[in-house]
Amino acid sequence: MDEPAPQVDGRLAVREEEAAFLVFRAGDPEDWLARFEKTEGFPAREWAENMARVYNRRLERRSAKPPTPPGTRPASYHPDP
Repeated sequence: MDEPAPQVDGRLAVREEEAAFLVFRAGDPEDWLARFEKTEGFPAREWAENMARVYNRRLERRSAKPPTPPGTRPASYHPDP
């Protein structure tokens, strides 16, 4: 099953402000997508950075081509231990 196309164009980034961490499209820092408030006991930085990291990793995987073109048989196969 194919993954659906991303709903946000481009990579995500994180910006720290006085009261919160903002997740935004890297090309448009003023239009934030998520806000994680800095409150006692809540790891706002970690949540924001994780959101951006997970999305960006999925975006990179989507654009990566398979190492072997479809229909091509590798000469050998040595799985990692």
